[in-house]
Amino acid sequence: MIAARVVFLVVMWGSSIASAAQVEPMTVGAVVRSQLIEVSVLRCRFEQVKRLQGFRNPLLSSGTVLLSRDRGVVWRTTLPFVSTLVLTRKQVVTRSADGTTHAVMRRSASPALLTANELLIALIGGDVDMLSKQFELQETLSDDGSWRLRLVPKSGPLAQMFEHIDLRGDRYVRTVSLAEASGDQTDIRFLDPSHTPDHLTASEVIAFE
Repeated sequence: MIAARVVFLVVMWGSSIASAAQVEPMTVGAVVRSQLIEVSVLRCRFEQVKRLQGFRNPLLSSGTVLLSRDRGVVWRTTLPFVSTLVLTRKQVVTRSADGTTHAVMRRSASPALLTANELLIALIGGDVDMLSKQFELQETLSDDGSWRLRLVPKSGPLAQMFEHIDLRGDRYVRTVSLAEASGDQTDIRFLDPSHTPDHLTASEVIAFE
């Protein structure tokens, strides 16, 4: 799903480490679940910093994200170059700046695609129930209402790819940090989240087609 190490999403935090407290295991994820806004459509900007082992300078990118729980995710990079990744339950499509389709991966050829889509939506939307199926959860809360949720892969391909994933947020997921098994690190901030209107516009529907 990172399908070409593509990914993801989500938006600003503000946690005070000094006042943070570990939650008892039996309640892990419960507070985060109660604080997050449940939305069917989410729009935001993203800023991504990727640090690769052996390279001094990080790779920077930015753009916009459109999340529809029913349809999937449209991840549009505007810097350093324009490209669009559309991930749905049926396929993954990549497009260049002029709208030309360059690659299509269909679910029929890759059964793992559905899981990838669900995982991506869960990360952006903070779907604790979905995430708990694939990860051990470690929840840290702060007095200011912010939180951190560390995800440690239980087993399988995700454990081979990631050491852990950290989500930070409040009413929205604000940042996603991916610590890869290779030593690479990807940090993504999601800015200016909006769920108004609460349905896809005509142009947004077209973006998924």
